[in-house]
Order: sequence, then C-alpha cells, then structure tokens
Amino acid sequence: MDTRKKKSSSPGKGRPVEKRHKAQRPQQNAVRREPQPAARNPRQPQRQLTPEQRRRTDRAYRQATVHRDVRSKRRGKRGANFVMYYILAAAVIITVLIILSNTVLFNCASIEVEGNARYTVQQLVGQSGLEKGQNLLHMDTGAAESRILAAFPFIDEVEVQKSFPTKIRIVVKEAQKWYQVSSGGVNAAISRMGRIVELGSTPGIPVVEGYDPEDLSPGRTLTSKESGKSTIPAQILEAAEECGLPKITLINMTDRFDISIDCGDNITLQIGGVADIGVKFAEAAEAIKREEGNVIIDLRTEEKMFVRDKNEQEQVLPELGESAETTAEAGTAEGSAEG
Repeated sequence: MDTRKKKSSSPGKGRPVEKRHKAQRPQQNAVRREPQPAARNPRQPQRQLTPEQRRRTDRAYRQATVHRDVRSKRRGKRGANFVMYYILAAAVIITVLIILSNTVLFNCASIEVEGNARYTVQQLVGQSGLEKGQNLLHMDTGAAESRILAAFPFIDEVEVQKSFPTKIRIVVKEAQKWYQVSSGGVNAAISRMGRIVELGSTPGIPVVEGYDPEDLSPGRTLTSKESGKSTIPAQILEAAEECGLPKITLINMTDRFDISIDCGDNITLQIGGVADIGVKFAEAAEAIKREEGNVIIDLRTEEKMFVRDKNEQEQVLPELGESAETTAEAGTAEGSAEG
C-alpha cells in the first residue's frame, strides 16, 4: 500500500505555476501604429516693421532693382560690341584679301598656246599683249583676242582663258581656205568663218564671181556691197556638202536670183535664187547620177526639172523614181514627135 500521501488539492493550495512576464506574451494580435506626424506649429503672426525698417527695406529693393537693370544693359552693350567686333574683323579680312589678290596672289606665271601650227607661240603671245607677272584679275581677255585676230588672218577663232591661280591659256583655231572671191582681177581666199585669209589665186577651191566685195584686205570679214549676197556662197557650199554634189568649181552670182553653178564633168546647175536650195540640190544629185556630163540642169521651176545637152536641144527630165531605160525612151519619143 502506497504510503505516500497525496497532496491535498484543496483550494488555495496547489502546485506552483510559473508566472509569465508581459514581455513574453505573444504579440500576434498586436497592431502596429504608425507614428503620428508632429502637429504643425501654428502660423506665427507677421511681425510688424517699424518705419525705419520699412525705409531700409524699400531702399534695398530699389538698389537691387537698379543693379539688375544696369547688369542687363551691360550685357546688351556687350553683345552689341561683339557684333561690331565681328563686322570689323570681317571687313579687315576682306580688305586684306582684296589687297593680296591685286598685288601678290593670281600673278601670271605661265602662258600656254594650243591649236597653233602656222604661227609660233612667241608670235601669238607677243601680239596678245599678255605678259608674265601681270595679275589675272586685271587682264582683259577680250582685248587680247581682238589683237590676235587682227594680226593673224589665218586664225578663225581664238579664246584666251584664265586658269587660276597663275596660268593663261590661249586656244586658237586656224583657218582653212574654203572658196575664193574674184573681183576686178584680184582673188581672195575665204575661210569657213568668212574671214579673208590671203590674196591671190588658190587652185582646187571654188571660185565665186559677181560677189562685189566691199573690201578684200586680209583679216577682214568678207561682205558684199549688194544686200543679200554676203552669205550666198556659204549657203550654196554647205548645201552641196550635205547633198553630196560633185565638187563645185565655179559659182556665178552676178544676179542673185539667177545663179549658175559649175560642177564636175562639165555639169552646170541653174538654180535661180537660193530659196529651197536643199531640195534643189537633192534633185540635182539624183539627176547627175543618170547623166554622163556636159549637160545643163535647170532647177529654176518648181514643177519640172529640165536637162539639156550643151550641144543639143533641151529635154524634160522624167520623174526621179523612173529607171534610166525609161529616161532614154522618153527622150527618143520626144525626138520622134518633133521630127
């Protein structure tokens, strides 16, 4: 039998219970509270200034305003001064460049000549009036060109070019004899530009009669005393080259409305005036292919072209599209009818 006595469980007497401190209590249900901002200080009433303090404040404000205006004006004047400085600097630079350009820069160091065969470089440069050391800006190229053309008849065209900074180039185109004008027993060779290049007869080029020139001095441009004749030889020769006519030997333009032209194989063209010269020469070129020579081809009428042997009667040339056999038959039939 257990002899141990049970402890009495009477109220007021029990086993000791360990007490929990407040710090050990669970804080699960605790709610964190944000710290409340400190209450703003109530607005302090504005302190009243004394009259002396007000005067000082007004004086300080006025001084600050004056200083600000002065600084603003100074900045404006400073900007305007900078603009003036830039303008003066640009003017000085431009003046210096102008002086250098007219004194030191662009002085001619070399003169070149191109296209010359008949005349030497020394001849052309000497007549041009250009010299080394001259300033390119002061050179009159037009006057130099005129002097060269006046001095050398065999030059049709000349151009004086400035090649900056220090070079001059003279480009010439020498004349070629194209035809010759005969007047009063004197012949003068004419270039394609219409310049009289040389006096005297020149074999192998067409002779123009009845031109009535004003002056046959070498170097001058050929002109006729009669209005309308000056350009006729050039018109005829250019049209003949385009249409492939045989070489022209003589142009008689005593009457500019009744011009006759001698070609190779003793063929003479009577063209009247130079109106529709291209059409007339195209028809003449086709007719010449059918003829053996020693004929006169009359192109003075627009409707028909007449061909006659220089020793026989005149015949009407058939349409250019017909064959040579048809041409012969037409000539035979016309001869029988006349008989």
